[in-house]
Amino acid sequence: MKYDIDHEFVSISSQTATHRIILLHGWGADADDLLTLGTEITEKTQFDFEIISLRAPGLHPSGQGRQWYGLYPHDWNGAEVEVNKLLVTLTKFDTDMISLKKTILLGFSQGAAMAIDAGFKLNLGLIVACSGYPHPTWIPGKKCPPLIVSHGLFDDVVPIEASRIIYEKVKSKSSEFCELLEFEGLHQIDSNLINLISSKISNNF
Repeated sequence: MKYDIDHEFVSISSQTATHRIILLHGWGADADDLLTLGTEITEKTQFDFEIISLRAPGLHPSGQGRQWYGLYPHDWNGAEVEVNKLLVTLTKFDTDMISLKKTILLGFSQGAAMAIDAGFKLNLGLIVACSGYPHPTWIPGKKCPPLIVSHGLFDDVVPIEASRIIYEKVKSKSSEFCELLEFEGLHQIDSNLINLISSKISNNF
């Protein structure tokens, strides 16, 4: 499928797709980074999924990979601008063929921060935040999408406390499904997360 959006992306698609997963990569990665994960998740479900992996707009300071906004120092104003741009893009994915309610938004690290900030303003089927953190001004509303938060106990890049803050903030505001998966690992995506997501999809989509 073709989409008139302002973000570059790579995709694995079919003309018969009834569901979608949108992937937001981390700082220094690129659009193809999470495609394998997206495939592993969708292959465990009975639904026909379209996989979209968005490319962050900025070039990483190292000259390799991309960034959603500057991190060292933290450009929180830039983050707000990019969240609003992402919100516009995500809204354009809300089509008659595949609604946002049948869409999963999954982000890793900086991509997870973008996912919860933009995604919590939309009626998504599920948000998955892996090894992420909340932006300073992020406040979840009372009507939150279902959320899975995953973080390694020994993460030396983004402390696990960041995901615990996300979880506690959502639980204090919303009665919607929210689960925190803590695992023995570093700044990575846990293999058990795939089964948890596919189970949630099978039971609730």
